Amino acid sequence: MTWDLLFLAGGAAIGAILTWIVLVITPRLRADYTSLRHHAKVHTFRLCTAIAAWVLLIAAFIYYPQIISETLRGFSHGVEQVTDALPGKLGAYTEIGLRELGGLLWLQIAALIVALRVGLSVIASVWRLIRRW
Repeated sequence: MTWDLLFLAGGAAIGAILTWIVLVITPRLRADYTSLRHHAKVHTFRLCTAIAAWVLLIAAFIYYPQIISETLRGFSHGVEQVTDALPGKLGAYTEIGLRELGGLLWLQIAALIVALRVGLSVIASVWRLIRRW
């Protein structure tokens, strides 16, 4: 139990440090992102990745249902580990909220959307870097 809390605190500290680094470095690198064109690009990317994630999830449901069941099991075990590390009633309430009220499927969809966005962003960053050379 103490190791779980130690790892959780270490992860939070690493996340805080990385967030601070990003907030310090990015203002020097940023251009003006206040235009309507930029907002249209950003929201189009968000909408398209959400739609693509749903299409991928439906295709996985039709062609590879075992992948969905395995990831749901993985999320379930993850929820158990996180809620076991939380104190008393808070852990029980969190587990009920995430598992019994259907939150695991939504976590799976959100994780798929985030993974898709990160993957496409990495591809776009590499593409921009190659075009500069």
